[in-house]
Amino acid sequence: MKKLFASKIGLISITLLIGLILGWMFHSLSSSSAESHDHESSEGVPTLWTCSMDPQVKLNAPGDCPICGMDLIPVAQGTEESSNLQSIQMTEEAIAMAAVQTQVVGGSTSGKELLLTGKLQADERENASITAKFPGRIEKLFVTFTGEQIKAGQKLATIYSPELIAAQKELLEAIKTKATYPQLYQASKEKLASWRLTATQIAEIERSGVVKDKWDILADQSGVVLQKNVALGDYVGTGSVLFTVTDLSKLWLRLDVYETDLPFVSLGDNIQFTVAGRPSQTLQARVSFIDPLIDPNTRAASLRAEISNGGMVLKPEMFVTAKISAEKSTATTDLVVPRTAILWTGKRSVVYVKVPNAEVPSFEMREVTLGNRLGENYQITAGLEAGEEIVSQGAFAVDASAQLSGKKSMMSPSESQGEKSKAKPSSSHAH
Repeated sequence: MKKLFASKIGLISITLLIGLILGWMFHSLSSSSAESHDHESSEGVPTLWTCSMDPQVKLNAPGDCPICGMDLIPVAQGTEESSNLQSIQMTEEAIAMAAVQTQVVGGSTSGKELLLTGKLQADERENASITAKFPGRIEKLFVTFTGEQIKAGQKLATIYSPELIAAQKELLEAIKTKATYPQLYQASKEKLASWRLTATQIAEIERSGVVKDKWDILADQSGVVLQKNVALGDYVGTGSVLFTVTDLSKLWLRLDVYETDLPFVSLGDNIQFTVAGRPSQTLQARVSFIDPLIDPNTRAASLRAEISNGGMVLKPEMFVTAKISAEKSTATTDLVVPRTAILWTGKRSVVYVKVPNAEVPSFEMREVTLGNRLGENYQITAGLEAGEEIVSQGAFAVDASAQLSGKKSMMSPSESQGEKSKAKPSSSHAH
């Protein structure tokens, strides 16, 4: 009897122990299920996982990105879909890795600064040709190479002229019959004068009564010999160009200005420039002439400034880098964006605008109309409003994300790939 009682007590104890274990297990499972349910369905949205570099990837569990292999990160609850179907979302990590920067669009009131290139040239107004005043043969040549510096009145060559000898003899004969035939005497003097003999030289012939067979050619002005067109022993005719000279104490600074920048250049604008041979020295000049014609090949016009070159330090054909600070300024209503913010595709220009008040950083493509270029900026005449925030750096990275996501992008401006597939009816519904 005692054995039977002991066995019943043992059976009851074992049953109670098993019940306690089963109860604890069911309680743990219930709590775990409740926590999982609360985690997945808080606010009714499951947790998604995405890639910081490929935000179009969205998975229901953590792991590696199937595109780039990076670790997936959780998407904030309730923000995985943008209200704007054409906007592209990028996580803060993706923005940082792509070095995307933004700025608020505003007007510009600063003056326009043009950076131009060009070169120095000789002043065309200082060019001169030294010609033969009468026909003859070059007996002596005192200027033997180009680049030689000459002064006004300097002897350049000596010429032997049979025609001039004959003209002098005519004058001496006319002097003898001067009283009888004054017209013949006057005609003889005028013939010598037509060959640019001075009144003093003609008077000397009359006084001495000696025919001079060789005459010197003198420089009409000071300058540098640009061309030497004669050699010793050459026979030249009246008016033949012997030398071309120019005065290099004055030079022209010529710069090319694109037609889009011409509205910002005026006569009298200050120019700061440096030359390749003296990069540490900044020189000053003012715009004195703007070419009225556009070069059809370069689409640029030439502007000119006059500079003094008293020390002959500057040389024609030196390359120049110049900066013009135009006195005009853009109106305060003009919108200006940096050049790095603009993407060009054919004739279209687009920028990426940050979607305001988005829980996850989002951007949408916007086509804009460009105005004049202002240094490293462009005026925007249509497509943006003051106060909007645009991508100023990293626009290509944003556009690449849009293309991978099938969103509106530079390569597919009209509609996203997803919208195209939705808009195209299937054959089963066509009928």
